[in-house]
Amino acid sequence: MASRQSGSSQHRRHSSRSTNGDSEDVIEQTKQVITSLDDVVSNRPHQWETYLASARSAVTALERLHFFRDPARFAEQVWIIQGLQDYAYHDADTGCIEDIAEFCQASWLRVLRNFPENVEVLTGLGQNWLQRAQYTLARIHHEEGADLSSGGSQAGDIEDLLSLEEDAEWETVPPHPDPRRQGPLYVEARGYLQPAVDFFSRAVQSADSLGITTGDLLAAAAESQMSLGNVTAPPADEQFFTQAIWYLRYAAATPGYSLSIYLQQYLDDYGRYV
Repeated sequence: MASRQSGSSQHRRHSSRSTNGDSEDVIEQTKQVITSLDDVVSNRPHQWETYLASARSAVTALERLHFFRDPARFAEQVWIIQGLQDYAYHDADTGCIEDIAEFCQASWLRVLRNFPENVEVLTGLGQNWLQRAQYTLARIHHEEGADLSSGGSQAGDIEDLLSLEEDAEWETVPPHPDPRRQGPLYVEARGYLQPAVDFFSRAVQSADSLGITTGDLLAAAAESQMSLGNVTAPPADEQFFTQAIWYLRYAAATPGYSLSIYLQQYLDDYGRYV
């Protein structure tokens, strides 16, 4: 009896080592896939479909291994999710690879349970929602001729709300209702952009508390605020434009960081009104 128990115990230990070894092999293979996806997105985005089966196989393997439950593998988790997310949104204006984008979102949330204030994870979630909105914003631009996705229409919006002359009285200027902003595309865009704004705001707050706030994070947070302002009817949109200006000022003051030409022009043109 003792001998059989000992043999059984040895067999379990051997099986455990074998299983762990197999799991590590799968994870290494998955990392190789992510490296290939990074290369495709960076250098050959037109070939994205060639790698779709490999990407989906990687997703299936990670789900089977419950890879994102282990807090000890945080750095690997972030790198893998970001690689898959970049691939899923390789051309966000034309849409995304829906199942992979949703897997990335769910995976960020799993990691967030272990690291609820982590800046990288909160930023990754903000990016996921902001990129998801791009296709809807592009449709609004195409169907209505308002370049919301790049901020082109917010000139009129923010001027209506914020262009106060020195002797003007804000309270006497009534908001201008825009029925278009109650349409289904606008509702859809707000549904994507509100979570983006929320996650980026949390990321900035967390980064500030740690003293690690970057210009890139602030610029992305500003973009989410500007985009949400663009699809929100006045006077509610004012708060988003105002917050965007605040983020842009903060980013511009960050040592070693320069705003993009577009964002700097936006700050120069409309920052004086806030």
